[in-house]
Amino acid sequence: MLGDECTRTILVETKKEPCSAAELSDCAGVSEPTVYRRLERLREYDLVTEDIQPVTDGKNYKLYRTDLDGIELDLSEDGFEITISRRKRMADRFTQFVEGS
Repeated sequence: MLGDECTRTILVETKKEPCSAAELSDCAGVSEPTVYRRLERLREYDLVTEDIQPVTDGKNYKLYRTDLDGIELDLSEDGFEITISRRKRMADRFTQFVEGS
């Protein structure tokens, strides 16, 4: 999955700022249906999240983002080990500050 250029573009762009599928389609140079398929796979693996933004015309606007900080793949004689590091969200950092942990 991460070998796919479209998937990597989605992860890079959604790390910078939340993006719509249309914006991701433009960045990746692929169709929106292709972006939606990649987003679905990324959501299955909890690598991107979907936020719904209400719009004045009554429709909902979906934005996608990732809190990934890095993905590391190590190869050993026993196989592969994948390490995923994530950025802490502001709310999580605030809770941690208040609780003193």
